[in-house]
Amino acid sequence: MTAGDEQQQAVIKRAAEVLPADERVLGVYLIGSYATGAADRFSDVDVHLVVTDDSTEWYAEHWDDVLRELTGPTVWADRLPGLIGGLGITPNWLHVDLIIHPLAGFDRFQYDGVKVLFDRDGTLFPEGDIEPKGGRPAEPYWPAGAVHLFFYFLGNLVTVLGRDERVVGNQGVGVVRDQLVTLMLAERGVRRTSGAKRLNALLSDEQRATLEAVPAAGSDPADIIAANQYICREFITRGTALAERTGNPWPTAFVDATLKHLHNHFGTDFA
Repeated sequence: MTAGDEQQQAVIKRAAEVLPADERVLGVYLIGSYATGAADRFSDVDVHLVVTDDSTEWYAEHWDDVLRELTGPTVWADRLPGLIGGLGITPNWLHVDLIIHPLAGFDRFQYDGVKVLFDRDGTLFPEGDIEPKGGRPAEPYWPAGAVHLFFYFLGNLVTVLGRDERVVGNQGVGVVRDQLVTLMLAERGVRRTSGAKRLNALLSDEQRATLEAVPAAGSDPADIIAANQYICREFITRGTALAERTGNPWPTAFVDATLKHLHNHFGTDFA
């Protein structure tokens, strides 16, 4: 296992030693950086449990008590929406997630990379750790959802700046940039399933340089427009090339309507 901060390693050790003492716990495993071998001293610890179906209700109510068995005192603990379990922050700002999976709904391939700490019967992970597959360059693919969202968000710039919502306009630069990031990952065949706070290793040097060159946008509408123009031109160049490469249709009608909408309002070209 990749060495990290001593606090992180202590939580992992307790998870492997303390949690299996409860007979209702059928399996304990890690996801995230400690499962994929990318952990460092900044990494969260993501602990997952598989429990008996009849104990699910108890864990839903007491997950934070179980979490504190691993972390000690917390300064904040909160449920994660849609999941059984949640996150905890310790006084030293160690971030630990504890997620519980009922046996009936358990899917060992749900996450990209798994480090098994405990498997009571040897049936949850019969082949042991799951080697991560995402985050590695492979065949390019077509991110249809991101392409359509990009032009949807871009077209809304007219409404946002038309209302002089400069703060929202500044936020929107990040939103369209995120769709460009998704397109860049698709260029490299990277299907990102974890590691929300890691990006450098997933992009090429050229892609990173392109993103780092996005013009700064404060609250001045002209700067917000310039940043969106830069991102749009990059997106169209890359997107049309990727569509051709993967044999997918480029949404010409939607793109043309969006560009015309922007030109009519701002009097400038975005492509």
